[in-house]
Amino acid sequence: MESDRALEPLRRVLLERAARSGPETAAAAVAAARAALAGGVDSARLWELGALPEWDVPEARRLLDELEQEFWAVLRLPADGAARDRALARYCLRDVLDGRVDPLAAAERVGLVLCPADDPGSPLWAVRGWLYRAEDQVAHGDGVPDELVAELHELAARLLAGPLP
Repeated sequence: MESDRALEPLRRVLLERAARSGPETAAAAVAAARAALAGGVDSARLWELGALPEWDVPEARRLLDELEQEFWAVLRLPADGAARDRALARYCLRDVLDGRVDPLAAAERVGLVLCPADDPGSPLWAVRGWLYRAEDQVAHGDGVPDELVAELHELAARLLAGPLP
């Protein structure tokens, strides 16, 4: 469905907000609203958020709450924290493949923040293993070698190919 794709940035902002208990700025929320509008989704609250100054965090929070309710059925937000973390890990891995984030920073977030600490069987633990090897390279002053970055890309592609349990 076309509106699903147009609302994807809003879904991500809402997931990030739940993980951090609120946006640091309204910039991501404003950008998500503008992307949804450009994708053909029409809503008075989206127009209001899309025109909001990026410094107006309280108003952005209020509008995000209302948009979450308005588009609840379409957004399909996870019901619990573990499912939210898996969804955020997928976004982070996609960002790695698309070159939007530093591989080391993304691996830190996926491997240490989003990976369930009490589940060594989680497929995300492979990212944690990659992170430890990369940190070892950085500690020796070598930086992260291209081969290791390519390995993370392969791992990310493999993880994105299937569902994260």
